[in-house]
Amino acid sequence: MHRNPHPRPAWLISVLFGWLGLVVTQGSLTLAFDPDAGRSVRLSVESQGEMILVGIPGTPDSTVIETLSLGGITQRAVRIGGGRFSFDVTYDSLRTRYRSGPGPWIDGQLAFTTPVTIGFTTDRQMMLSAPIYSGDSATAERARHGTGAPHFVLPSDPVDVGGQWRSEVFLPFAAEIPGTPVGIVTATLTGAAIGLLDSIVPRAADTLLYLTARGQFLPMTVNSTVTLGGLPATAELWGQFTGRLIWSTGWNAFVSLVFTSRVNQRFEVAVESGMNDGRVTSTVTTRVRVRP
Repeated sequence: MHRNPHPRPAWLISVLFGWLGLVVTQGSLTLAFDPDAGRSVRLSVESQGEMILVGIPGTPDSTVIETLSLGGITQRAVRIGGGRFSFDVTYDSLRTRYRSGPGPWIDGQLAFTTPVTIGFTTDRQMMLSAPIYSGDSATAERARHGTGAPHFVLPSDPVDVGGQWRSEVFLPFAAEIPGTPVGIVTATLTGAAIGLLDSIVPRAADTLLYLTARGQFLPMTVNSTVTLGGLPATAELWGQFTGRLIWSTGWNAFVSLVFTSRVNQRFEVAVESGMNDGRVTSTVTTRVRVRP
């Protein structure tokens, strides 16, 4: 990684505060999660995408399904010591719709209106623990995957403006495959990411950090409610993503995340006559923004 031999000017260092602690080391920046006690951040999540279906019973090959969703999330962090934090994520609500070609919009089954909270612990790089459930885990996971808000891990080493690092992205993913009944596929995709600190815009009350990320999702196999030949099918998922992120020290949060993900799904089930298989390619753009 290239190191800038010239240290940042003192006026710039003085305005880089917020949940994201910025420490200068040999001309580089150390990005660290350091929230104010009990601070809550409210986020809106919008997703728009399309699925292309091949080999799915009841639909012609190359059928295009448009999808839309709109949801709300509230995040709250509390310091618990040892450089770790309690991190509660409340999924406030979600509306989902889809349609086949120019047909009418249909309300999706992933929608919910009763808030659901999932707890995590996290460190200064925002690496989340396994989910901690206080209620019904199936309902909570349905809300989490349906909202589909990506989570980006901060670099563990100092980074220059213009410098890259290896990181991770976690994407709760859900897809509704039209049919009778509607098929549901959910998975938490893990991506090996290359992050880039593009630039810093210093302002007295609200310094902005612009970042980008790109990478691939690791292949995984999950159960689904999609049926092929009358039997439930397993789904193999893989794909890639790009992202643009903005951190605001005024809001003490990522105020904007825009992720475009291409997720390939291959369904397979054994029947007496051999193997039935189908394929779905999903391209989804998810936008996460701070809301008042």
